[in-house]
Amino acid sequence: MARRRSKKKQMKIIKSVVAFVIVLILGLISWLTEPWQYIGGDDDKTEIGTKNEANISDLQVHYIDVGQADSILVRVPTEDGTENMLIDAGTSSGYSDEVITGYLSDLGIDTLTYMIITHPHLDHGGAAEEVIEAVDVENIILPECDASQAFWLGMFEAMDAKGLSYIPSEMGDTYQIGEASFTILGPVDVDNVKDTNDYSIVIRLDYGETSFVFTGDATVESEEQMLEKNPVSAFKCDVLKIGHHGSRTSTGEEFLAACDPDLAIISCGAGNSYGHPTEEVLDRLANANVPLLRTDLEGTIILASDKNEVYRLTND
Repeated sequence: MARRRSKKKQMKIIKSVVAFVIVLILGLISWLTEPWQYIGGDDDKTEIGTKNEANISDLQVHYIDVGQADSILVRVPTEDGTENMLIDAGTSSGYSDEVITGYLSDLGIDTLTYMIITHPHLDHGGAAEEVIEAVDVENIILPECDASQAFWLGMFEAMDAKGLSYIPSEMGDTYQIGEASFTILGPVDVDNVKDTNDYSIVIRLDYGETSFVFTGDATVESEEQMLEKNPVSAFKCDVLKIGHHGSRTSTGEEFLAACDPDLAIISCGAGNSYGHPTEEVLDRLANANVPLLRTDLEGTIILASDKNEVYRLTND
């Protein structure tokens, strides 16, 4: 009798192990097919939902797929329609200026209330000249820096041709666009910048109770300076655009903790030679339980806000 009971017990253990393995495999399959790349738990995060269509009164943020580059379109509802802001106009291999100008044209956009070029690198401003020529740009915000790259000089030539000037970025300045506002958080000390990436204009966009932080290519050094000069509450956001395409030199642990986002976005090119995003940054996000979306995996990513919650627009 004892031996029979032993066999029954063994069979129960085997069945339990088999059931556990099946559940584990099904869970893995579900995770691999999930459109969100959850790189950590979400115990203390608000899961961002999806919708097929945005309400006309909702703000939209388009993280345009420009390969190993950055370009973000913000569409803000107003009483009369929509105001538009372009944060960076980067080009990269296989992604010409026509990707951005065509994207604006397809949406019927002929006016930008603001265009911000975060810093003088081709992957953030390569199409700036062409954008200025293609649409009416009412306000241009640039960092105070000396740059001689051909695309940067071409941008100023296009501005001169249209009689445009630029607004120098100044930490703490706040601007209104439609029913939203944005505040410049950095750079802090442009006179002592050693790395061109640290000219990057960093802003927080607020719409109702929701907020988005855009970082350009700001490095950890710039992040630390911003944290010293601004209250921690200035960085808290629903969505964080990860700095420098996921480079290990950006999005330090302290900065990430201050932002405490519910979602992170990385703009980078598939199979890029830089190895972006790096394992270091992915680990930081995982340790902070922050879900991640990437343009190299998803293509263009469109988020929206109804002033209370952020959600993702999908074509499903």
